[in-house]
Amino acid sequence: MRLTVLLLLFFIQHAAYAFTFAPASSFDTPEFLSADQAFQLSVSSPQEGKITAKWLISEGYYLYQKQFSLSGEQANKLHFAPFPSGETNTDEYYGQVTVYRHQLSLAIYYDINLPAGTKINAILSYQGCADKGLCYPPQKSPIQFTVPPPPASTTIPAEKAIENNATGFKLSPSEASHVSQLLSSANLWTSLATIFGLGLLLSFTPCVLPMVPIVSAIVVGTRDSKLGSFYYSLIYVLGMAFTYAAIGALVGTFGSQLNLQAQLQNPILLVISAALFVALALAMFGVYELHLPSAWQSRLQASANISSSPWKSSLSTFLAGVFSTLVVSPCISAPLAGILLYISSQGHAGYGALMLFIMALGMGIPLLMVGLFGPRILPKNGEWLTDIKTLMGFGLLGVAIWLITRWLPASSHLFLWGGLAFAISGYFIHRAYSCSSHPVRWFLALACFAIGIIEFAGAAAGGTKPLVPLSKLFSSANSTQQNLFNANITSLDELQALIDQADTRPIVLDLYADWCISCKILEDEVFRAPDVSPLLNQVRLVRVDVTKNSADNQAFMAKFNLFGPPSLVFLDPQGKERKELTLIGEPNKNQVINRLKLIGEP
Repeated sequence: MRLTVLLLLFFIQHAAYAFTFAPASSFDTPEFLSADQAFQLSVSSPQEGKITAKWLISEGYYLYQKQFSLSGEQANKLHFAPFPSGETNTDEYYGQVTVYRHQLSLAIYYDINLPAGTKINAILSYQGCADKGLCYPPQKSPIQFTVPPPPASTTIPAEKAIENNATGFKLSPSEASHVSQLLSSANLWTSLATIFGLGLLLSFTPCVLPMVPIVSAIVVGTRDSKLGSFYYSLIYVLGMAFTYAAIGALVGTFGSQLNLQAQLQNPILLVISAALFVALALAMFGVYELHLPSAWQSRLQASANISSSPWKSSLSTFLAGVFSTLVVSPCISAPLAGILLYISSQGHAGYGALMLFIMALGMGIPLLMVGLFGPRILPKNGEWLTDIKTLMGFGLLGVAIWLITRWLPASSHLFLWGGLAFAISGYFIHRAYSCSSHPVRWFLALACFAIGIIEFAGAAAGGTKPLVPLSKLFSSANSTQQNLFNANITSLDELQALIDQADTRPIVLDLYADWCISCKILEDEVFRAPDVSPLLNQVRLVRVDVTKNSADNQAFMAKFNLFGPPSLVFLDPQGKERKELTLIGEPNKNQVINRLKLIGEP
């Protein structure tokens, strides 16, 4: 017992001694490393058009992604590779930021066409902080090197995964090329029947649905003739068919490098097109009547000795089919992409024109049915005809909204659709009081009013999907909305930079454009699904933005035999394409899950 007490007193004495005489700095303030010690930077020698900056970051310290910059007289000759994915951090000063810990490797590219011996002088700036509360001022490190001579051999190494080559097409066994292979193995008549059937299937996709209000408006405008509505629907479908035939001829001659429909997704052109649909809607509302100038009518009557109205109507209907094909329906689905693959492999303009002409006729069957049977279900006379024409006008306004929302902030979409719903509701309330209080009018008025309230409520809650406006209110997985994509690129050079990084995960390339509705569906309903998100953590999901349809975009699509978004390309950890996994068109969730599992296998 005495021994125990003595040992206890001895321990207390030494603990008190340690506490009393310990240096004050060990209890008052933490010790910090200097910036050079916390962020140890080394820069490699130039080779193959790049230098690599590497940081060894001490434990408890981090670098900000957005604080990297290049300055100096020759900084315009350098550019960063796409930044690797980092860690999301809530910073006291910057809010939600991406930071890097432990180590960072960042490629800095220079123009390989610079003459050998060119001296490069620039300043590399970066900034970091310590977890314990210290933020360092921006650090500046000089970047100085001489451009080396090109290698003796200009042969592209076989191990380089991505070659910037936009020529040569080689079909890959993807989902779309199954269609291409089916066509290749069939005779002409079987191929034409297959093409017609695929066109019929395409008519039930979101690519063709916006055409229905246009055709319906034509039908309503020509309902006085029993066969008139079918005739004008046929003219409209022929406008579609000849437009697709022209596209088929171009693809058969030049291949996928044209990407003609994407060329027409220019914001100015879309605004003009939307204004045209608004003008047509106002005509349906009875604000004014569309007709040719009287001088033109006189000339047509003198030359044709018939009323100018049929010619005018036929021409305008044909042109409506042309422009709606090029502007309203830009998305590429798997069957159409497969047909384009097949046509490009044949290299024959006439054959390509015939194939897409037959496909467009298949797409036009439902539209012809609207023209054939639509007038029979419309009232012969009375106020309902006015209501139906007005509804068609609202349908045309919906097309205009659908066009311009591709380039407007997502937060505004629901307000526009909600405003349209309120306008329809207000119209039917007015008609119910001024004409007859029919139950159908009140039902439509109340239903549209409820839709408007739901759309506005969804917009106020931060929703972006008109079909499910309240999804934000019931979603508990908002955290998964962060950092879905590891990088955003637009060219093959940027892709090569990603492959050169130390990350050994496979790469999944998501071909995307702002005007592509299916791309947004793919992101929201597939990538963010609970059973897909864990699989995405095992790969690098990279968005390839082809919205501008630049030369780099076209080279990228030609390299992988892609005709437009959405498309998914899978690369193994070495950057080699797994062609058998490629998906062209909007895929379903199971297709994506199966491929993510396969690409993750050793």
